[in-house]
Amino acid sequence: MLSRETDEMTTAQAGELYYDPYDYGIDADPYPVWKRLRDEAPLYHNEKLGFYALSRYDDVLAGLLDHETFVSSHGITLEMISDEPAGIPMMIMMDPPEHTRLRKLVSRAFTPRRIQALETRITEICSELLDPLVGAGQFDYIVDYAGLIPPTVILALVGFPPGLASEFRATVDSSMHFEEGRDPTAIGAERRENRSVTDLSGIFTMLPDLMRQRRQDPKEDLISALVHAELDDVDGASRTLTDQEIMGFVRLLSTAGSETVVRLLGFAGVELARHPDQRELLLADPGLIANAVEETLRYEAPSPIQGRWVARDVELHGTVVPRGSKMALLNASADRDERHFPDPDRYQVRREIDRHLAFGYGTHFCIGGALARLEGRVALTETLKRFPRWEIDEAAVQRIHTTTVRGYTNVPFTPAV
Repeated sequence: MLSRETDEMTTAQAGELYYDPYDYGIDADPYPVWKRLRDEAPLYHNEKLGFYALSRYDDVLAGLLDHETFVSSHGITLEMISDEPAGIPMMIMMDPPEHTRLRKLVSRAFTPRRIQALETRITEICSELLDPLVGAGQFDYIVDYAGLIPPTVILALVGFPPGLASEFRATVDSSMHFEEGRDPTAIGAERRENRSVTDLSGIFTMLPDLMRQRRQDPKEDLISALVHAELDDVDGASRTLTDQEIMGFVRLLSTAGSETVVRLLGFAGVELARHPDQRELLLADPGLIANAVEETLRYEAPSPIQGRWVARDVELHGTVVPRGSKMALLNASADRDERHFPDPDRYQVRREIDRHLAFGYGTHFCIGGALARLEGRVALTETLKRFPRWEIDEAAVQRIHTTTVRGYTNVPFTPAV
């Protein structure tokens, strides 16, 4: 449980500058310590946990663009990164040219035309979830609504049967949870050891059967496209994807395509309650809702830290970061950098945003970004139609704690009478 703002700053925030991404107190409100990093230590080094961090907008953007120096193939969370490649057949943990070939293949499922065609179905899903809640009093905005929309959409797009959204949500939350006090190094070692994407659990246990079915009877879904796809390999020859590559694709896209949007919608529900003047602007002009989604992403990035392995010595702010180091690119801190965004700690749905970094940037820019934006816009539009004003029980709001995302698992939502 937590209040809107952490009542007492942690020792790290109030005294000695110390940033620990695994600390629950910092995770609840990282912005004070991130501001100190930007002002006092734009290149920060945590000797105890063994990582560097960049926190200013220009530095983070440059880091995201420089995939030759800051590589993903050694892991993308600080606790998993090591000197050896992770060996996990997921696109997000690959570097060009392998990443480029696979991304080109899977991007066919996320063309602008295909994403836009989903708007009617997303609207139907939102209506089916919200209509029974009208007049019902308080409900949980995540459990009863926001947490069900993205998995329903992405699982159908991938090719899973309907009705699995709640089970999927529970599986993802459980698998990503980070218990406070546990040694991050031990967790990283466990995750690297159990790195085979064929170690299936939850709804993914049905994936081998779905792959066999789609080979025999293709459908209009991503699994069908993947099992029948041909990939141009390094030597110029074409080949089909391996089962591990297909499973890696499906697990990555299902999880990432759901997780980001759930956290985005949770943040939007909370921040619009905290800023009723901004909510009134959306009620007066629904055309602002798309920009409100962008401002929410900037203000509270669902995926705030991008881990990278440093592939060559690089000088930053007068210090040489040696090859083999771990680097945290703090994209959520970058989006609160006053050097780039005026008055960055104000939530303004009319803000002019040239480029935020909530979806990353460059080679690993979120492939499902357009879908996330569409789901966010439609979900907020349908919320405001039925519940123009609401309050959040701040004392009962609960967070998820992971090494990759920030956000809420429970948001008690009370419509205004």
